[in-house]
Amino acid sequence: MRFMQISGFGGLLLLYLAFAFPLFYFVYKFGDPEPLAHDYFQYYHLFLGRDVSQVIAPHNMRLAGAFFVHFIYKLNLFYDTACAADKYQSWGFLKQIYFCAIFFNWLCIALTSTLIYKVLFTEIQHRLYAFIGGLFYLLGFGTIFYCMMPLTEAFSILVFTVFLLFYRKKSYWIFAPLCVLIFQREYLLIITATLCLLDYFKEKKLYYFWAFVLSVLAFAVHYGLRKTIFFTAHLDYHSNPSFMLHHFMEPSINILEYLRQLALGLNLFFIYLVVVLVLKKRGVSIDQQAFKVLCILFLEVNLISIAGGHGNNAGRYFYLAIPLVIFALIKEIKKLVELGRNNSSLNGIN
Repeated sequence: MRFMQISGFGGLLLLYLAFAFPLFYFVYKFGDPEPLAHDYFQYYHLFLGRDVSQVIAPHNMRLAGAFFVHFIYKLNLFYDTACAADKYQSWGFLKQIYFCAIFFNWLCIALTSTLIYKVLFTEIQHRLYAFIGGLFYLLGFGTIFYCMMPLTEAFSILVFTVFLLFYRKKSYWIFAPLCVLIFQREYLLIITATLCLLDYFKEKKLYYFWAFVLSVLAFAVHYGLRKTIFFTAHLDYHSNPSFMLHHFMEPSINILEYLRQLALGLNLFFIYLVVVLVLKKRGVSIDQQAFKVLCILFLEVNLISIAGGHGNNAGRYFYLAIPLVIFALIKEIKKLVELGRNNSSLNGIN
């Protein structure tokens, strides 16, 4: 396939931008933030003028990505066409801000796909599988419904992917994305801390220990700022230990609705579990550490979601860790395909 001969970071980025463009235009034209992304009306004040005084915590701390959306707005970048968000102009919400947020997310999605390709190609040295890994993210359920909408997920996942890029090289440059996550997405700091701790238990290398410490410190800084400088009372109960314990002991969720929403958002994770099951049935070894990490993160996000009273958002939160799922999924799919080829060869000989 000729497109697989495209070399260089820039060429791949342009290719992923082209693949993601229909999603970008579709969401801009038909996406309605009220039912799909109502947090946009909080982030709007950050996008427009970085005004944290009109935004509730922890939304008012998601300043890193908002800075870039604000910058794009100041560049006066705008394509005006009739779209679903037009009705909110009568509420005082500029359509240009809506466009800039989606435009920025489009760039983030393509860049994240490119970085996923880079990490995968470094590890498995196969261009096609690495490219498919990037496409898995670009075409994932959560990407169009969470990441392309004018929210903060797209940039959050991009920063997390940068963390993974440095982390897999055992570079202390992880400090940079961890600092960004303080002002972007606090849950990802829980993911990085969990990942580092599990890797330390497995390999007992000091790098993983210090990476864990940096993640915990970053989360502590975020929590301290949320309770002081950025404090608002509206959602403070979400981070209240007594509320979380009470909600965990007496969860108020519709279990069927909870599981349905979870299944929709985590299609790639469940595909991964199916592939693992097939490989185990055929006696092929899997990456046990990746499996353990993903299962613990999955359990963790459900516990946090239930205890924190976050409704049916567990699948949405777990999607923030989707690069880890894709890395594990592509590696296991590669084994499955190679197993099929080997069996075909043996059948041909027989």
